[in-house]
This record gives sequence, C-alpha cells and structure tokens, in this order.
Amino acid sequence: MKKLFFALSIFLVAGSAGAQSLDELKTMKAEKEKMAAAKQAEADAFKSEVADLDAKIIVLSGWRTGVFGALGFNFNQSNNWQTNAVKNSTSAAFSGSVNVFANKQAEKYFWNNSGVFNLGYLKFDDEDLPTDNAKFRRSTDVLRMASLFGYKLNKWVAISSLGEYSSSLFNFNNPGIMDIGVGATLTPINNLVVVVHPLNYHFAFSDAAGVESTSQLGAKIRADYTRKFKGGISWASTLTTFVPYGGAETGQPGLFEYTWLNTLAFNVWKGIGVGLTYGLRQADFETWPVKGVTQSYSTVGLSYAF
Repeated sequence: MKKLFFALSIFLVAGSAGAQSLDELKTMKAEKEKMAAAKQAEADAFKSEVADLDAKIIVLSGWRTGVFGALGFNFNQSNNWQTNAVKNSTSAAFSGSVNVFANKQAEKYFWNNSGVFNLGYLKFDDEDLPTDNAKFRRSTDVLRMASLFGYKLNKWVAISSLGEYSSSLFNFNNPGIMDIGVGATLTPINNLVVVVHPLNYHFAFSDAAGVESTSQLGAKIRADYTRKFKGGISWASTLTTFVPYGGAETGQPGLFEYTWLNTLAFNVWKGIGVGLTYGLRQADFETWPVKGVTQSYSTVGLSYAF
C-alpha cells in the first residue's frame, strides 16, 4: 500500500511539473514574439532612414555614370558536309550593343543623358562559288541619344526640356530624327521616368528618293524604366513616340512614330553574363512608300557591365 501511494505521488508531481513547464514555454514564446515584433518595427524604421540617406547621398554625389551592353558572335564552317545546303562554306556573324548613361540629381533639378549604340556584321562564303561576296556586311546599325533636363516642382513632377536624336553611325542622317521640346516629367514610382511634352518640334532628315526632309509640331512622350532583380538580372526599357498635330503633305509620309527598346542582362560572374537586346519601331518616314512597316532588331550574346 505504501508503495502504491508513493508511485501515485511521484506521478502527480511529475504531471504537475510537466504542466507547469508547458505553461512556462507558452509564456516565453509569447514574450519572444513581442520582442521580435518590436525588433521588426525597429528594423523597418532603420530601413526608412537608410532610404532617406540614400536619396540625400544621390543628391550630393553629383554625376552617376555607367556602361552596359551585350556582344554576340557566331562562326560556322562546313567542309564536304553532304547534308548541308552549301557543302563547302564558312559564315560568321558579330553584333554588339552598348548602353551608356550620365545622370545628375540635385535638390532642385536633374539632368539625365543616355546613348544606345548597336552594330552588327555578317558574312557568308560559298567556297564553290567564285563570284560569291565573302566580305563582312553591316546588318544592324542603330544610334540613339537623349538629354533630359528638369526643374523639380515637387518629388513627383518637374518642368522639363528634352532633346533626342535617332539615326545610324554609318548612314548618318539618312534617315535621321531629332526632337526638341518642353513639358513635364513625372516620376510616379521608383525607376520609372515619364516625359510628356505637348510642345515638341520634330525634325525628319532624309536623302532617299521621293522623301523630303521636313519638320512638324506635335507631342512627344517617352517612358524609361530600369530595374534590378534578384539573381543578378537587370532590365532597361525605353518607349518613345511622337504624335504630330498636322497631316502630311500630298505624296509624303506622315511623321507619327514609336520606338520600344529593351535590354536584359543576366549577371553570371563579376559583371560578365548573358545579354539580350530587342527593339521595335514604326516610322512611315523611313519605310515610305510602304506604310505601317514594323522594324525590329535583336542581339543575344555575352554581356559585360561596369
């Protein structure tokens, strides 16, 4: 009987101790959760302060410059390979895209400058055809430059002026497009800059037969977006368009146009990665007498950013 009483006593004490330990653990958990919430609130406050300091550093640091782009290349050779359409041949393709920028942020104004350069060459040599043209020929040639200056009215709106030029390096000004205008620049979210210039003069240059150089007043709209993602991926996108206020002269193309350029870069190691550049454009002035032609170009290859 004494042994049974002793065993029951031990069981009750152990059960009581276990229940008490469980309550203590729950209490400790609740306290830790309160501490974690307080620390998270403190960390969020520090993040907000860091963001404010970054904005001030950008203002005081002066100019920010950078270069990024992509290189693509392809070499092929065939020697008596019977399944090839051209059994004895060599071919090569090379292309490069370079994006540069120089931006300045001050307390009351900003000045953003950018340039896009794209060149591509290719050749194909049919070794069994003596008259074949085996020289490198230019396949892509793009030149675009822009300069945007703005006086800040507040954090999101600025009075601005924009100068933009589009042509090619080796067919300079044939054709060529230049815009000069004033209006407003909006920065509704981070990394997005939207330019709306209702007073813009548009110049179109051409030496093509039947197409006269001309100019016209209209509206200029431009949007630039850049973003860096996790994993070393960066994206830059630019959409620009001109809407003329008047019609075209008889027998001449209209001046409405749009261009959309995108560059993706995947960082692999110390700025070296894979790059993709893709562009879309429509401008009847450049494809006349055919209307509504969509132009495009693309580059895929190794990229290097610094």
